[in-house]
Amino acid sequence: MTNLVSIIVPCFNAFKYTKQCIESILQQTNISYELILINNGSSDGTKEYFKILKKTLKSNKKLQKTTIIQSKKNLGVAKALNLGISKSIGKYICYLNNDVIVTKDWLKKLVNVSKSDKKIGAVGTMFNAFKDKQIVKLAEKDTKVIDILAKTISIKNSGKVRKAKTIHGLCMFIKKSVFKKVGLFNEKFYPCFGEDIEFCERLKKNGFKLVDAMDVYIFHYWNKSVRSKQFNKQNKNIETIMERHKQKFLIPKKCKI
Repeated sequence: MTNLVSIIVPCFNAFKYTKQCIESILQQTNISYELILINNGSSDGTKEYFKILKKTLKSNKKLQKTTIIQSKKNLGVAKALNLGISKSIGKYICYLNNDVIVTKDWLKKLVNVSKSDKKIGAVGTMFNAFKDKQIVKLAEKDTKVIDILAKTISIKNSGKVRKAKTIHGLCMFIKKSVFKKVGLFNEKFYPCFGEDIEFCERLKKNGFKLVDAMDVYIFHYWNKSVRSKQFNKQNKNIETIMERHKQKFLIPKKCKI
């Protein structure tokens, strides 16, 4: 399948949001894709949910294949992604956070942007900023808010693309062929934060372009996995990890997740 996209979703807890994310993918994706779900040692019902999905989620004209990987421990985002890539059969890879909601025609538009220029290595989207807490509160009450935002942005920015400094891992669309030239995600960024930024830097150093599809809106709840009690028990807190990765790998200090 020429344009098959492998959607990879690493999941660590945040079951409620993982379920919303997967449901949005199933509802809003209208081109051929495979779904690769990775349970990174969750303890909140994610494992059981994936078992049910494996039995009930049938392939259809658009969903060509579903792969579910159950890990007893947290592999970290980068290692989970690399495992997913190794199992993928698509021409493109789409890395999604498990606390996002995708919207109408999202994947089709990302494919079209990526195909428009051989030099494009990764494509990002428009999304709500971390500080937009009011939007998150509204979406928690009624997800129709997300559809309205997405439709408005799609009409306003129809067909528009802009150069990007980096692509946020909440939704990163990548030509699979570029991994042969720049390598996979850096697993030293354990358990998370920085793997997307560092990968984008390697893309740019190898002559690839980073762009945002301005007519694609992805909603992000922000930090639902890294604010869990289990995450903090294993890793202290996300702020500690962010500072460690910024210092060790020289990530810009102003960068926020």
